[in-house]
Amino acid sequence: MATAGSNTKLTDAERQKLFAYHFRRELAAETKRREAAAEKTANRKVAKAADPTFSGQKFDHYLKAHFGEDDQKPVDRLKSDRENLEWLGLIPMTSGGDLLAQVDRVDREQLIQAKGYKAGLLNLDRRSGYDAGSSDDKLWLSSYDAGKTEYETEIPDIMARIEASTSKEEPPSEDDPFATTGDTAH
Repeated sequence: MATAGSNTKLTDAERQKLFAYHFRRELAAETKRREAAAEKTANRKVAKAADPTFSGQKFDHYLKAHFGEDDQKPVDRLKSDRENLEWLGLIPMTSGGDLLAQVDRVDREQLIQAKGYKAGLLNLDRRSGYDAGSSDDKLWLSSYDAGKTEYETEIPDIMARIEASTSKEEPPSEDDPFATTGDTAH
């Protein structure tokens, strides 16, 4: 008796074709994954050139926290990492083992604001996850709008400054009469 997934009625040639059918899908998915990995690597090189503190580890940590379902897990990881650094004598001990003793704690509104702002910066869906029309929803949405607006208005200038610094050229002065014509001979 054939079990689920068993194709005992297929010939070897048919099984080979069936495998090819499924492998094509695997191949397409793997090709997309490799292209995405190459894009990710290229982006990280550009980001690190723009700011040396933007390491792959920083991106990986942010991605893991971004996609995490439980906000407490990154906090627990930080507490463990901090404890290790304390034991190694690399940072001072916190009083009473309190992770946030030397850092201000965020309240509920600040957390909602931070999440909305981040979502706006990243151009995620404009849905807060809070009850529609509630004060939490309104706070998240206004923070989302602020993050999105700031990104859209400030990123062109930031990128232009980075481009100018990497090309070792100063952006043309607004007083330069040749700046609009492209003529640099004075």
